[in-house]
Amino acid sequence: MSSNSKDIQKLTFAEIIAMPRGERYTLFKENVVKPFGAIAKAKDTATEKMHMAFKVVASLKRDYAAMLHGKEIAPDTTEAKFFKDMAGGDVPARVKQLATFFNAVVLTGDKPLISETNIDAASVNSLEKAASIIATERKNSPDAWMGTDITLDVINALSTPGDATKKLAAIRKRQSAKPDDDGSEETPTGALVMLLKNRIAEAADDDEGYKLFVLAQELAEAWAQNRQIPPPRYAEWLQRREAESQPQFKAGQPASESPAETPAPVPAPEPAAELATA
Repeated sequence: MSSNSKDIQKLTFAEIIAMPRGERYTLFKENVVKPFGAIAKAKDTATEKMHMAFKVVASLKRDYAAMLHGKEIAPDTTEAKFFKDMAGGDVPARVKQLATFFNAVVLTGDKPLISETNIDAASVNSLEKAASIIATERKNSPDAWMGTDITLDVINALSTPGDATKKLAAIRKRQSAKPDDDGSEETPTGALVMLLKNRIAEAADDDEGYKLFVLAQELAEAWAQNRQIPPPRYAEWLQRREAESQPQFKAGQPASESPAETPAPVPAPEPAAELATA
């Protein structure tokens, strides 16, 4: 029987079950043992090298920030482009997340929150759980995340003997995060937006209020700088937002109480100005 991949891909279950057992055993070896065994081995190798990998990435992330600040690279250079141009390729998401975590807990501040020795001793599974928790804490408390109860519990879990993975799983359950929030820096959540809105509503006439005001303005400016969304789309979104904000009329309501006609389209304003006044 030919072991050509094109022939194998065309086999139906009926054809496979009709084969002599010896041929099916050969088919199993060629299509299950070899390829999936190689995948499992590659995963094991990647896990073994993960600590080294995220430390190297952490160093390059710091290079990227320094080179941007020093104007050694173009100001619009993204981190992904930096890795591709300087180091030959972008970074897998899980490695990048652990690199961000390492920079945050080992290299930020006057002294490490968690020693590099304890990071090296922790399993990759424990570190990934801790990274998700810390990423969410940094979103929820940007200026105070290092001292929150959740962060201190993560530090304790990774710095003392015991089942760190189990402890971290329990910490994650206590954390105020949506079930589908994986804690990565690239994933904003509705909870984060609501937190920001609440802080704006409670802002006082002081320096902290001013800082929050500046942050909100920068968010609006970020929309103005977005080049992925065509300008006409903003006009459509504004119309949709206004339509969805109108109260819905119940069935059977007198026609005289309903709008006489569909409102005229709203002209597209500058995105930054619209968001700044929202």
